[in-house]
Amino acid sequence: MEEIKHQQSMPASAGGLYREKKRPDTRKTGKSNKRGLNSQKVRWSVQIAFFVVVLVIGWQFYTFVKYCEAGGKGFYLPRPPGVESFLPISALMGTKYFFGTGTINPIHPAGFVIFGTLLLTALFFKRGFCGWICPIGTVSEWEWRLGDWFLKKLPQRVSSLMRNIPTRFTAGLSLIFTPLIALLILEVITMESFESPLFRYLTPAYILAMALPFVVPGKFWSDKINDIIARAWKFSILAFFIHVVIIKMPIAQLEVLYTRAPFVRVADVKMLKFFLNMSGMALSVVLTILLLSLINKNYWCRFFCPYGALLGIIGYVSPMRITRDTGKCIDCGKCTRACAMHILVEKKKHVLTHECVACYDCVNACPVNGALDMKLVGDRKKIHYGLYAIMLVGLYVAITNTARATGHWYTKISDAEYVLRISELNHPKYLHKAGQFEME
Repeated sequence: MEEIKHQQSMPASAGGLYREKKRPDTRKTGKSNKRGLNSQKVRWSVQIAFFVVVLVIGWQFYTFVKYCEAGGKGFYLPRPPGVESFLPISALMGTKYFFGTGTINPIHPAGFVIFGTLLLTALFFKRGFCGWICPIGTVSEWEWRLGDWFLKKLPQRVSSLMRNIPTRFTAGLSLIFTPLIALLILEVITMESFESPLFRYLTPAYILAMALPFVVPGKFWSDKINDIIARAWKFSILAFFIHVVIIKMPIAQLEVLYTRAPFVRVADVKMLKFFLNMSGMALSVVLTILLLSLINKNYWCRFFCPYGALLGIIGYVSPMRITRDTGKCIDCGKCTRACAMHILVEKKKHVLTHECVACYDCVNACPVNGALDMKLVGDRKKIHYGLYAIMLVGLYVAITNTARATGHWYTKISDAEYVLRISELNHPKYLHKAGQFEME
């Protein structure tokens, strides 16, 4: 886990997380400050392009559902397979099914293809999907950049405190939920256990856990500890999903779910309805995450996203990594301040960490030519950001289009079945509780 310094020694320009360093005169470093094309502009272009694609997919799927709700009448657009990218648990089930049977499930094939593509991008290009393609990562970045602009106008002590509150808050929540998830994985407790009065009696313990990151003096409980505890949450969620789906769920059960579980067949529609008709609690959680993302860089990505955690783990074996030439480095600290994932780039020769999203922002911020670059293992070859973008997006496009060409992209559920099932969507057979599904 990357080291986080105590907030009082950190400037507002670094999000209250890094030590201020003397800034060198960039005119003497050999790297120009041209306003032309750079890695950041290329990455933003890719992000915006994929974000527009996601918006189009969302609009197309919404239109398709409205057509089905009208009984198959009115304006028609075909169901976009890309909507399955928002069914991550289904994609994990599809992965288990593929390796267990050697075939791609016919209900949500695009979800599996997209998920498998993400795993391959991590294998070759680290967490490039998170930094270049993921729409949630894009929104998160837009948010913290807006918040950064605002916080820089505040006094340093105020901005530093505001930036670190979300980490402490999340560390408190993680102290509560990470042990509970561990107990679920170890099968010491079950989901039904949460209905026990015992958990109500533990309320004082929950309050204590939330208070610890705020009240314990920094010399005993540093921001580094808070950051480690907060990030543990996403790994515990990942471990839970892997345990439930990959380890515990039999292939025969997946066969039954795909063929006889009504909920699975309309999981995409249920997902849409969830976001269109969110409960007060769900809306409060989403708004809280959006608010905290303004003052804490990549809040969701760093602390909650289990699939980002998975891609980060796979990324350890990637042949690419950010490499610092210690002979050319002038220790200005600009690379560290530019890193939205709070990695101490200036202290590393190779940025070998699950948090690196390969955004190239540290490379773009470096004022010295050749001091910091994305390279192949062994420092043998520099990977230009343009080439990286072409390879990353090219792999994604190539695999998804191959799936289209080979018949592994479109669901086998017909429009007529969607019309029928959406008309009876409020029937109890389309509900599920704690992973339990009614069969037909």
